This record gives sequence, structure tokens and C-alpha cells, in this order.
Amino acid sequence: MKRRLLDLGLIVIVALAAALAVQAFIIKPYRIPSPSMASTLVSGDRILVNRLAYTFSGVSRGDVIVFTWPKDRKLVFVKRVIGLPGDVVSLRDGDVVVNGKRLSEPYVCKADGKPELTLCADELAGATFAQPWGLQHAYKVPAGCFFVMGDNRMESDDSRDWGVVPRHDVIGRAFMLYWPLGRLHLL
Repeated sequence: MKRRLLDLGLIVIVALAAALAVQAFIIKPYRIPSPSMASTLVSGDRILVNRLAYTFSGVSRGDVIVFTWPKDRKLVFVKRVIGLPGDVVSLRDGDVVVNGKRLSEPYVCKADGKPELTLCADELAGATFAQPWGLQHAYKVPAGCFFVMGDNRMESDDSRDWGVVPRHDVIGRAFMLYWPLGRLHLL
């Protein structure tokens, strides 16, 4: 009996250590706190993030990434990659334009069946100043950085407000919405 309890205890310890290692280095769960990524992700959704996704491959336009917010390293944000290093991002009639081509964005939150317009920072509620990344004019994404936006453009605090995300701040790629179960799907 003593041997069985010892074996069971060892199994529990190894399983717990393995689960902690997976969360620390490979896959980490996150809870969505705001509507900035609606309708792709809504407040209360839970996602899984692959922390190794960019170890062997690069970030792609359209990826939903989790990153440390450059303005407060204690906060973690979830946004969609719009501009890659060297891209020129601009706005034309409420649409995002990357390198002179309108970006197809089927994920953008819709109002009355139409995608919401994307506005520059000084047209957003509460914005009081214009920065080069505010998209009042075309903006070239610096090397080693990404321009990110929320899918709910009217409710998103994103690169238009505070600038680009350095590569070293990217934690990983969100790949699955796992809770609530009724919304379970790959991202």
C-alpha cells in the first residue's frame, strides 16, 4: 500500500511539473478582458497562445498575437498584426491600406452589416494629440516592429494610439479560443 501511494504521489508531481513547464514555455492560456477584438474575441473569452510559434517562423500579417504592452510591461495585450517591418500603413476612406493596397479585413467588427471604418488616432474619442503612428499620414513600420490593431476598431487601444510593438515584446500567437465551449474554434 505504501509503495502504491508513493507511486501515485510521484505521478502527480511529474504531471504537475509537466503541466507547469508546458504553460511556462509552450502553451499559455489568457482571458480576454475587453471588447477590443470583437467579434473575433469578446470579453470573457479564453484563448490558448503558442509561445513557440515564432521561434522557427516569422510573424505574419493577420496573426492574432499576445504581447507585453510597450507602455506598461506589467500589462499583456491581444491584437491583430496589420503591418510588418518595412510596411507602409495608411488609411483611405476608412479602409486600411498596406503598401498601397487596400487590406482585406473580413474580421473587422461590423455595424449594421458593414465593416466599421478605421479612423486615425485624432478622430478617436479621447485622443488629444497626433503621433506619426496615428495614421493621419502614411506610416512606415520600423525594422523589428509590428503595427497592430484590434478588430473592433472603435473600441481598440492599439498602435494608432501608442505606436508599434517591438519583436522582443511578442509573447506568442493566439491559436485557439477554447472557452466558452460554444465559441470553441481555431484562430
